[in-house]
Amino acid sequence: MTYALCFNCGEVKFGSFCACPNCSVTSSGDMALDMDFSDHVFSKKTLQEFGGVIKAISSVCKDQETRLWTFIYYLSKYHPKVMQVEFIPEKKAIVDDMLSKVDLPEVIIDYSKGDV
Repeated sequence: MTYALCFNCGEVKFGSFCACPNCSVTSSGDMALDMDFSDHVFSKKTLQEFGGVIKAISSVCKDQETRLWTFIYYLSKYHPKVMQVEFIPEKKAIVDDMLSKVDLPEVIIDYSKGDV
């Protein structure tokens, strides 16, 4: 079974490219990103914790694209071993402002068995 993170609502769904049963969004638009945030790489528990971050961001950000970039910035800032992205100053200011408005849940990175 393949569990994957829904980058729109933060739920863990079945299949990286399948519609989320919670919000009906299928994909982030980046197939590699969708696969990277599945149980092929991370444990289901870690995916759920990442989902908590997306849900926290959603409480202050209703725009789907900004929410995704804020999550990517979060990863780069707090989990640079997972992902590092450089932002232009204007975009960085927007996503940094979004993160400053939320209480971020703790995420403990746990990789799927065999994927370290």
